[in-house]
Amino acid sequence: GAPGELVDSSKAYAYSRALAAASPRVEVFTIGRSEEGREILMLAIADDTGIEQLDRLKEATAILADPRKIDPANVEQVIAGARPIYYFNAALHSDETGSTESVLELAYRLAVSEQPMIRRIRENLVVLINPVSNPDGRDKQVEWFYRFLKGKTDLNTLPRQSPPYWSRYGFVDVNRDTHQQALESTKAVHRMFHEWHPTVVHDLHESVALLMSWNGTGPYNPNIDPITFSEFQELSFHEVQALTGLGMPGVATWNFGEAFSHLYLDSVAMNHNAIGRGYETFGNGTAETLLQSLTPEETSRQWYRLLPPPSDPFLWSARNNVNYNQTAALAALDSTAAQAKTLLRNFYRKSYNSWRKGRDEPPYAFLIPPKQGDPLRVAQLVSRLLAQRIEVQRASSTLTVKEGSFPAGTYVVRLDQPY
Repeated sequence: GAPGELVDSSKAYAYSRALAAASPRVEVFTIGRSEEGREILMLAIADDTGIEQLDRLKEATAILADPRKIDPANVEQVIAGARPIYYFNAALHSDETGSTESVLELAYRLAVSEQPMIRRIRENLVVLINPVSNPDGRDKQVEWFYRFLKGKTDLNTLPRQSPPYWSRYGFVDVNRDTHQQALESTKAVHRMFHEWHPTVVHDLHESVALLMSWNGTGPYNPNIDPITFSEFQELSFHEVQALTGLGMPGVATWNFGEAFSHLYLDSVAMNHNAIGRGYETFGNGTAETLLQSLTPEETSRQWYRLLPPPSDPFLWSARNNVNYNQTAALAALDSTAAQAKTLLRNFYRKSYNSWRKGRDEPPYAFLIPPKQGDPLRVAQLVSRLLAQRIEVQRASSTLTVKEGSFPAGTYVVRLDQPY
């Protein structure tokens, strides 16, 4: 978080491993490899007991994610021994540089601090941190910064602030890939989700001053359980309250995250009965300290931003970005830890609601005949469903329903399933 400095993926990972080697509260996992062969690494942080019981805790959230696997009478027993798992995803957009620095310091703080709030987080949650989710792009961005931007502090004369592409194979906004899962960064997060079943997936971005916590504008997606919308709005308003109470201006909640778009990374959570969240902080596009000016619209007092950013020009540094990201993240973790069992109970209830809806009310299934138009398109559709862990079966004989008859081999997507 030092102004004027950025760590590349190798330094971020070396620090993560050093932290894990020094503390029994930290474990490190490799969850994928980038297109260019770089590691995609994730930290797990909890108290000593949580780290020792990671496999059991993962098993508990997997049970709660699928109500077909548990007798309702036993749910409270599982919840009693489970913990919410809170996942942070950093540096998906490579030119939004502050999140990597933020979560590395957050990891250190969660591991070593003995403050009561931090201890409560460690004892009640498992925190997962992916510090460099797009390592190919991160390393290009860090190299670009030191070659072209280091030492330059006049915003009006800055060179181009990022390389023209982030990956050898992806001239694309990586955050638009959660539906297709064409890129390794996205695939790694999906694999993580279905192994750990986190209660929250929290993606860190940069765009607006000074911190915007997503909670949507509506209309809200009717296919997402309304419990989810209540949860992620509650977390957002808690962050605004906590940071405003600390005297930090420009913290707001509005926009983003209404769950209609199935493209963004957080939709892996929203589509699977968890909570998809995000921040937008005020990134410079460089690690240097710059004099920034905002428009009257950005500094106006609104219902969602009651303590606006400064109306006069102000200095904004990489350290400011780290402070805002990390303070809000700690507020979110503190709130999650305080209502840990409620959130686990909600997670199960949302999965249960999805399963029962497909049993108790129509439609009960979608049927996809294999021979229609271009068979490749049919295969691609089924592949997309399977990649989202939606269960697809095939009819072994002719199916006759009131809409007509469908031949053997018809794909059947039953709706009495959690996703």
